[in-house]
Amino acid sequence: MAERGRPRSFDRTQALDKALKAFWRGGFEATSMNDLVAAMGINSPSIYAAFGSKDALFVEAVAHYNTAYADRLLQALKDAPDAASGLQAMLEAAVQLFTRPDTPGGCFIVSSVASNSPNGPAAERLLKRLRRERSQQIAERLRADVAKGRLRDDTPVQELADLYAAILQGLAQAARDGVSKRRLRGISRHLQSVLSPWIVEESAGAMSRDLLNA
Repeated sequence: MAERGRPRSFDRTQALDKALKAFWRGGFEATSMNDLVAAMGINSPSIYAAFGSKDALFVEAVAHYNTAYADRLLQALKDAPDAASGLQAMLEAAVQLFTRPDTPGGCFIVSSVASNSPNGPAAERLLKRLRRERSQQIAERLRADVAKGRLRDDTPVQELADLYAAILQGLAQAARDGVSKRRLRGISRHLQSVLSPWIVEESAGAMSRDLLNA
């Protein structure tokens, strides 16, 4: 029999994942401490002892989402041989993430921005930073291809990065609204030609050969 008053032990990562999905499903304001207790399987004193407050728990849940879920989009973008195929891989990874059957659907960061985000400055700063980072990451990938001669020097890097970041948000909201994976993939396929005007001819030929050999 456990000693009275002894803190309940739990796996912090698993608890964060359950809290994340509760916030993801209901939003910050609508998710009560009772909801978190039920989702995490931990009593409220233990939650407060481990995480400090509902706002602090939300901040950790956002960070957990970024590392455990959203980072695979950046990895897909970085691992590809060029920016064009990297962006396509990122969109495919996004469709996979946004339609996962074990999550509430869509993007947690986008859902948090759309409604029910916390008023705390730490959480708001984190959300703003993550929103900015996606566009910055895409811009860095595009600039790398410009530097390597794969994209023309006059490529509108920041505008394209902002466009793709906005597209990701749109895909996330569409997935949240129940648009099927097949339709989301159809949207992403139509984006393959966005970079075409700026792809250096030799690079375009290499990419065509890669697609044929895939």
